[in-house]
Amino acid sequence: MRYRWALICFSGTLGIAHAQDVGVVWTDPQMAALVSTYDKVFSAQWEDGINAGIGVQANPGDIAVVDDPAVAGRKALRVHMIRSEDFSRVANGVPRAELIFPKAVSFSQGPDYLINWSTFIPVGFNFDARQAVILTQVHQGEWTGGPTIALSLQGKQYAISERGGANTTTVSAGKWLCCADADEGKWVNWSLRYVADDSGHHASTQLWKDGRSVFASQGVPNAYIGVQDAYLKLGLYKSGWKSSASDVSEITLFFGPVSVSKK
Repeated sequence: MRYRWALICFSGTLGIAHAQDVGVVWTDPQMAALVSTYDKVFSAQWEDGINAGIGVQANPGDIAVVDDPAVAGRKALRVHMIRSEDFSRVANGVPRAELIFPKAVSFSQGPDYLINWSTFIPVGFNFDARQAVILTQVHQGEWTGGPTIALSLQGKQYAISERGGANTTTVSAGKWLCCADADEGKWVNWSLRYVADDSGHHASTQLWKDGRSVFASQGVPNAYIGVQDAYLKLGLYKSGWKSSASDVSEITLFFGPVSVSKK
């Protein structure tokens, strides 16, 4: 299968992970029972801002903690980019406004991880049909090439992609997910179950949207060779924005609570 998108192309706490962390209502009874068996290793509610242990790759002001646009009394991350900005001092100069989560939540091969986070597309959002923006990714340490797991938005569709093994440029599994325009003005809760394996023999990647399974891949490499310190990134990454045609000149999204659990 071929894909059109370009790149697919804090305080830690201990305890039990619960679906209620991001308001998930599981449609799969088996997963609803399984979620209580994970131990939480990290969570961020944004009530006290962005923890100093979280790395920021963004121009000043592009990422800010603000009042939740839909839930009174809660905080959220507002992530905003303008195409005309100078990104030359941000990471490798590619348009981005991302958070890098600390080593406490890095992903090694073998363990079973559950990542919960949420996204909010504002009403009146301008969708870019010409190129993707990555919203969330599992990045493979110092390896070059695309992220091992990436949730993206292109046009009015989401896309999930997966890479692994020795080939860092080819998508090994992926799927388009409809329909992002139906999510304007409401929170969407995502859950990713990730068991990394560079050989693919024990690999498992599962994605739920609002508690409903939307993607599952097993037996396909979902980690790069030898990587034991993959890390979570959240925000906006739009690699071709400066060099390729685009339908939008700016983009704003919101992100809610994040938690990572392990067993």
